Amino acid sequence: MTGAPPRLDASGAGPLIYKFGGSSLADADRIAHVAKLIAAAPSPPVVVVSAVAGVTDRLAELVLARTRGESAASGPLAAGLSSLRERHRTLARSLAAGSDADPLLERVDAIFDAVLSDLDGLDAGRGTGLDAGRGTGLDGGAGADRIRALGEDLSVELVVHALHRLGREARAVDARTVVRTDGAFGSARPNVDAIAEAAESWLRPVVAHGEIAVMQGFVGADAQGRTTTLGRGGSDYTAALVGAALDARAVHIWTDVDGVLSGDPRAVEAPRTLERLGFQEAVELAHFGARVLHPGAAKYAVSRGVPVRIRSTFAPERAGTLVLDDRWGPPEIAAVAFKPGVALIQVRSHPSALPYGFLARVFGVLARHELPVDLVATSHTSTAFTLDADADVSGAARELGHFADVTVRTGLATVTVVGHGLLEEPGIGARVFQVVNRNRVHLVSQASNVSLSFVVDEDSAPELVRRLHRTLIGARPAEVST
Repeated sequence: MTGAPPRLDASGAGPLIYKFGGSSLADADRIAHVAKLIAAAPSPPVVVVSAVAGVTDRLAELVLARTRGESAASGPLAAGLSSLRERHRTLARSLAAGSDADPLLERVDAIFDAVLSDLDGLDAGRGTGLDAGRGTGLDGGAGADRIRALGEDLSVELVVHALHRLGREARAVDARTVVRTDGAFGSARPNVDAIAEAAESWLRPVVAHGEIAVMQGFVGADAQGRTTTLGRGGSDYTAALVGAALDARAVHIWTDVDGVLSGDPRAVEAPRTLERLGFQEAVELAHFGARVLHPGAAKYAVSRGVPVRIRSTFAPERAGTLVLDDRWGPPEIAAVAFKPGVALIQVRSHPSALPYGFLARVFGVLARHELPVDLVATSHTSTAFTLDADADVSGAARELGHFADVTVRTGLATVTVVGHGLLEEPGIGARVFQVVNRNRVHLVSQASNVSLSFVVDEDSAPELVRRLHRTLIGARPAEVST
């Protein structure tokens, strides 16, 4: 890309948005540390918090118990809620001193009691219970989302209390009043216009008054006021939505790593922390293995002029990685990612099939079965695509079998080279293929200027990642963040 370099931090006139994930809130010491980071912000930020580490997964297990018809008053569901209640009461007692703990303990108990009351009013597996919305399992119903939201509700109270202990003015703002969504429980879609209006009403006055607003990530509400959730990584998405609504100076995603790395630490020794990325690069890395940032969050915030910075809660003096709308400078490879647990589906048209409309029929089947596809390669009479190996493809395979031969391969991984201007520099592709040609490659895909992906045997992927990183990135000096 030519022209002037892109803008860096502080692009908007609004507040900073700080988002803290579960690893940053794993215990009382970390919550207290997070409060100090918030208090040290140059101006009062809007803070978005996830559930305490491990709580979301535990709540998912309890949702499954609820789908089996278990009562919230007895059995494993009741025991699980009781255990979570005691864990958060312990955190509250650790954060507060003596009698100061009583009000916080009362708020923790009130949150649990409200959830239990709501669940008591729902018939397990019926009506507005767990089979509302899309119908079954973890993606069904208002009752399920009410359980899922519990962790974030509690984190808000703990962080607000920790800020009060530091003498800072902080206020809990219920995300249900701001993040308005449709009724697709478990993976609700945000209503951007309604969020912009609600943010002006509920968040802007708090910040203007010099207070710190603390709100739940991941959680929203539909038009009827029923709790909804945004799906995995939804707290990042919340931060992006709020940042765009408030014309934020930047969204800071605080996590347990220094930023986006040039290689997966599971495969690469001493990967570099990337100083900056274009949002398309960040989206590709997030999608194909780098779990630091929700891909939708990066795309949404940065495309609306709000830069995103990924920082370490435990090394706040480091600048981390800045994600911008575009990168300026010569083409280069930034990172190598890999995603294990991939299945490759190959679909070949029957000889008697019509010579047109083949791809439309294939992807129509995938859409009906709600199967998200990662990579695709096509020809006139065949196509191959990847998806997560744990996806249930049996129904789709049967339907595809009416007009095509279907082969499903598992035990594979996706290795993706991500960078800037990969199609603009012919030599980049040649260097990549020189490394990859020693591997058995099942599929090659390059649909954009920022990524080149290969599907290989899963057991060979880590070594391929190491060789690609060593050849393409390892020799370059580390960039100095500013």
